[in-house]
Amino acid sequence: MLLKRSCLKPLATVILATVFLPSLALGATPELTHGVSVGEVTSDTAIVWGRCSREAVLAVDAKSTVGATKKSEVTGQAEAKGGSDFTAQVELSSLEADQSYEVTVVCDDGKGARGKAERATFRTAPLPDQSRAISFIVGADLGGQTYCRPKDGGYRIFKPMTELEPDFFIANGDMIYADDHCPERGFEPGVEYIPGGFPNIADRSVDWTSPESLDTIYREHWKYNRADTNFQEFLRRVPQYVQWDDHEMVNDFGAQWLLNPHQPKRPGYPTLVQRGIQSFFDYHPLSVHPDESTRIYRSFRWGKELEIFIIDARSYRSRNDRVDELDEAGKPVKTMLGEEQLAWLIKGLSESDATWKLVSSDVPWSIPTGSHPEAFGSDAYANGQYLPPSVTPYSFEGRTGFERELLYMLGELDKANVSNLLVAATDVHYASQMRHERDFDGDGDTLQFFELISGPLSALRRMAPPAVDDTLNPVVLYAEGNIFNFAYMEIKPVDGEMRFITDVRDETGKVRPGSVLEIRPR
Repeated sequence: MLLKRSCLKPLATVILATVFLPSLALGATPELTHGVSVGEVTSDTAIVWGRCSREAVLAVDAKSTVGATKKSEVTGQAEAKGGSDFTAQVELSSLEADQSYEVTVVCDDGKGARGKAERATFRTAPLPDQSRAISFIVGADLGGQTYCRPKDGGYRIFKPMTELEPDFFIANGDMIYADDHCPERGFEPGVEYIPGGFPNIADRSVDWTSPESLDTIYREHWKYNRADTNFQEFLRRVPQYVQWDDHEMVNDFGAQWLLNPHQPKRPGYPTLVQRGIQSFFDYHPLSVHPDESTRIYRSFRWGKELEIFIIDARSYRSRNDRVDELDEAGKPVKTMLGEEQLAWLIKGLSESDATWKLVSSDVPWSIPTGSHPEAFGSDAYANGQYLPPSVTPYSFEGRTGFERELLYMLGELDKANVSNLLVAATDVHYASQMRHERDFDGDGDTLQFFELISGPLSALRRMAPPAVDDTLNPVVLYAEGNIFNFAYMEIKPVDGEMRFITDVRDETGKVRPGSVLEIRPR
């Protein structure tokens, strides 16, 4: 069941217009309501996102800030309609590589009513044969487990992230917690939050068979986080690449499943998936793939030094509780990525001539995750070490991770002699850096890669675990929990070579002791 976006046409809701957004009265000047953002930046294109207060045209004007050899000004527009909750995306093309742009965005109803303009900035990527220093941030896990927008200062972590002036931001997933709520007081003692006023999507009182109800809840979660002024300023100044994990929908989900294992008798799960993915596309600067309109996985080239592979571990995965086994031909029967995405990733990584290949994964590769995996199965690749002490460990053949697919993929990358492979992930709510090195294809040489884990931006903080799954032969270089944090990453020249340097920074922007990791290209 591949989700086709043509089947996901959003439904305008009277509830949304009359209760949550009284400013939608006809005749009112259309205004931008939740800031603007730029995404999917390439060497010659970018997508600009905005949301109007009512039906209007989102008009975008991008001007180069220094002399350009191509067009110095590029414009575009798109309709913001009620079916998309008045959001719109404008694709800019014919941009110049490695050029800075200032974008002006405004809502205009075409009848003389024109709202206040807002501005954003971004820089296009260099061409594949151009070498220059690059910096970026990876972060995720925002507004979860009642760690929502504090009344005093909001999401403060975005201030030091903005001050770093990175080239881009990778939003690694769980950028809302639709299956949670935002009360005035949460788990953090002494902190008051701006209440969200929206239900938890997983609450049994929510009707999963009602597209209108689901639309309202998902949209209100997105608008709540996007209303934060620190986040808005960050997105105005830093373009983003986005992917989803589970909490944009519901905990530990798979998009092609016929039911939710945590509530198997609850009707409406396919409708939940349809409305969740529609809201994800509505609220981000995301392009629509011509062959698969809901495809999230994609790749982006940043000059000679970097290629980014954004993967999707939710849309095609097998059920978590399925046993991880091999078929008669010795191939994995359980999949995280699906056949087409897996082939795309192996081919892309094997053929890339970028110095550094970064996979942005919405689940970690060597840390077991999942809510009650003994009952519902593993939610990430790793099989082991999640069993409680009271349970007798069982054989590899009885486990429910997705390890066999991962080992197959790493074997193919080892055959292709892929070098300088990096994996960025979040999801587990603590920070860690690991080096993995193993002979995955049995030819006598090894594949080495680094797994770089960060987060949460603002969600439940967990302590770093004492151990990780040993399948990938991990060496833990750094691990720290109980902090809000993000990962800062750079590629820059050191002693005549372009090295990859990363660290973990807390909500004040302070570099955490022991987290600076400098990797030389091989």
